[in-house]
Amino acid sequence: MDDYIRLAISERATLRSELNRIKNWLIFSLGKRVGKKGRVATPMNAEENRALKNLVTAEAFLGITDQETEGQFVDLTGRRVTYQNWNDGEPNNASPGEHCVTLLSDGTWNDIACSASFLTVNSVSEGA
Repeated sequence: MDDYIRLAISERATLRSELNRIKNWLIFSLGKRVGKKGRVATPMNAEENRALKNLVTAEAFLGITDQETEGQFVDLTGRRVTYQNWNDGEPNNASPGEHCVTLLSDGTWNDIACSASFLTVNSVSEGA
């Protein structure tokens, strides 16, 4: 009987972990569109990347992912990312499932699991 209880507790913890991962991904995905006027920021050039770096004081999510096709990074509208500023050795998909991108404190990028918890940088469109 004790083996069944231990197994049930283990299965419950596994399911809870998976549900939290899915919840975090959904929160990030829904954050693609922030309110009616903004989106998770995606730097389109070095100047925008510098501006984002100067704005945040900690690692923060960018609106970039390779969730659909490994190694093909796109913005959250599906457009291929042309400007990139990867940290040395990145993207490396070190932990399976590193499909999101964070801006590091030095302004370079790191691929990371979308279930991680970081700030998001939002950009607001004028007139949107």
